[in-house]
Amino acid sequence: MDYPKSVPNIGLVNGRFVDENLASGAPGSLIPAVWGNGVTQEILSVVQAAGLTPDETTNDQLLGALRSPALFLTAAQFDKGRSVATAEFVQRALGNYASARGISAATQLSIADIGCSIGMGGTVSYTVTLPDVASVPDGASIGLHCRNSAPVTVASKSGAQISPQGAYLTSIVMNSGESANFVKESGIWTVYGTASLKYAALFSGMVSNPGYQKHASGNIDQWGTGISNAEGDVYVTFPMTFPKAYFSLVATHTGGDAAMVAVTAYSAKGCTLRIRNAAGQVSAGWSVNYFAKGY
Repeated sequence: MDYPKSVPNIGLVNGRFVDENLASGAPGSLIPAVWGNGVTQEILSVVQAAGLTPDETTNDQLLGALRSPALFLTAAQFDKGRSVATAEFVQRALGNYASARGISAATQLSIADIGCSIGMGGTVSYTVTLPDVASVPDGASIGLHCRNSAPVTVASKSGAQISPQGAYLTSIVMNSGESANFVKESGIWTVYGTASLKYAALFSGMVSNPGYQKHASGNIDQWGTGISNAEGDVYVTFPMTFPKAYFSLVATHTGGDAAMVAVTAYSAKGCTLRIRNAAGQVSAGWSVNYFAKGY
């Protein structure tokens, strides 16, 4: 829209309308019907787009239309267009979760849960299934926090779509107090948060007997049980070879009588223990628990 500059003898002064000057006899500017209609229609288009009924006795309908939610709809969550951003859109883009809810039973999450913070409660184990990663846009995220007293399995809908610490898995287990943020990256659900730490090589371990636990410092604990042979020797192979070195081991006899246990040989792969009773006697079948440290 512009002033009707192309109309001959329109009488604009400095490009604008002026009133008739009775003192000097200068005529006022003309307002052509096409221009007046155009301006009116421009305003009516905005009023009508907002769902309002034009009323010639009301002079604030344009303002009402501009304040109407019908004209300023919140764009979809991952809209990358150049539409006007509402306060709702901006608030969501700042990193706040779009919504929050709780679950306490087996649940199939959907694309409607994108951007949601979900608390997983209850007292029994169940499975929460993520949306198919192919159905959500890049950057889509779902936050999960486990407050269930039993473990909760978080599974992918199809194939190995879950990636904690670089692994590709069909599911992970979340225990009480753990949290995880699942973000679609490169066609997979990448897992951030405390629930992913146990899948990191830095913190990996084997919860069994024998077993081991790695620590962030580089130290490694290993443990297990051995049985003596007829000479009183216990040959131990560690669950894993210490990458650099073994530096200490504590072993105790498990039984009703006192016994002494000594380390007679060791390496990064294992050790030899010798067990004798208080009289210095040896025997087969005596049990020993050991705890080794290395790095």
